[in-house]
Formats: sequence, C-alpha cells, structure tokens
Amino acid sequence: MIKKILCALSLLMVLPVFSQQENILLKGSIKAAFLESASVHIINATQKTGTVNSDSGNFQILVQAGDTLLFSSIQYQKLEVIISDKIIQEGNLTIELKEDINQLAEVNISNIQLTGNINTDLNNIEVVTDLPLDLRFGAVKHIVFESDVNDALEAPRNIAFESNQVLQPGVNLLGIVDVLEDLFNIKKKGNTPIYKRPTATVAAQIRGLFDDDFFKSSLGIKEEHINDFLFYVDENGLTSQMMEEKNKLSLLDFLFEQSEKYLQIRGEY
Repeated sequence: MIKKILCALSLLMVLPVFSQQENILLKGSIKAAFLESASVHIINATQKTGTVNSDSGNFQILVQAGDTLLFSSIQYQKLEVIISDKIIQEGNLTIELKEDINQLAEVNISNIQLTGNINTDLNNIEVVTDLPLDLRFGAVKHIVFESDVNDALEAPRNIAFESNQVLQPGVNLLGIVDVLEDLFNIKKKGNTPIYKRPTATVAAQIRGLFDDDFFKSSLGIKEEHINDFLFYVDENGLTSQMMEEKNKLSLLDFLFEQSEKYLQIRGEY
C-alpha cells in the first residue's frame, strides 16, 4: 500500500514537469500607433518559428516557458519578451511597441560664405595643389576601370590589338594563336570578373540550421523556391557574423524581413 502511495506521489511530481515542456498556443495583442498599416514579425527565437500580426494587432504563436519572443518591424523599435510561467498560466500577452524614429545627424553643407560675386567667391575657395596621390600618367595608364570593361556608349575595347603583339617583329606563332583565342573568346586568361555570384557557404549553413517546414510555414517560402531565396538573402546583406550564436535573434529578424521583400518581388505577398 505504501509503495502504491509513493508511486502516485512520484507521478504527481513528474506530471507538472512534462506539462511545462509542452507547447501552448499563446494569444496576444500588440498596441502601437498606425498599426493597421504595419506588419510586425513575432518570432520565437528559441523554437525558430514565427508569425505576423493581424490588422487589429492580434497574433497567436506556440510557446513554452523560457522561450524568447522577438517583436520586429521596420516602423517600430525591437522588443524581446521572455515567456514566464505567469504568461503561460494566463495564456495571453499584451505588448506595446514604440515608433522607431531615425534622427539624421546634422550636416554642414558648406563653411564658405558666398557673396554672390563669382570672382570674389572663387578667390575665397581653397585650392589643393599638392595631392597625396601619384597621379602621373605612367602610374595610371595600366589601371582598368569598371567603365572600361562594359560601357554601353562605347565600342568594345580590343585588348589584343592595344597590346600590339601581332604587329611586333619577331612574334612567334604561339603568341598569335593566343591572341586569336582571346579574340574569338575561345578561352579567357587573367580576366577577373567584376561581379561574382555569391558563394553558398553561409547559405548552406542556414540550410542546415532550418528545416523545410521553417521556410514554408514561418517564412511563407515555397519548397521549390527555398534555394532561390537563400541566394537572394546572400546577395542582400547576409553575413557570416549573423551565424554566430550571439546573433541568432538578428539572423531570424533578418530572414523574416527579407522573406517579406522576396515574396513581394515574386508577387506572392
């Protein structure tokens, strides 16, 4: 009999522990100015899930005690909330967001007082004569600028004839073959592209962190567009620093913001 009582007491002590580990559907509301025209991302950074608010500011999201919720929007200051046992018991959360007002630093356009007389104003402008750069022709004649590579208003440069290897006396046949290969794009030697498609290293790490359900359910990205979305974020601000543990909230915030822009581009938002 005593053994049965002890077993029953043990079960009663264990059950609350298991109940705390289960997700509950937390209902909440956001209070903020101009909320009807704003979109706020509610991100469970612990479980890597998220949702957005309705026009009235209401939201629902699965949480556990100890989870961290991140409220993020371009229009409002970011807010982090740690889900406590009290919030779990109440099953409801109301938060207030403050507008994020960016104040630009004061810009001094000019410290020169203009009189309206051109000759007088020109004499008052300091002229720099000793430049700290070596701008002699010999120092810059071999520099290739981006506009030299692809200028829509100028005929393509013929690098082979500019080097004049064909017309120099004593040139060997192998040199001529190399020039012809360059002329007909048979091969490229020593050309460094101005724009490279970003490497998928960081994007591959993100692919390993999140499963397909995160992209489909939380970000709204179709399964067949996940890799395309990763290339998109790689080209629009994704950095390796975001992969650090201390920046996981910033990473999730970044992915939610970029998913919204990506879906708008595809016309799916």
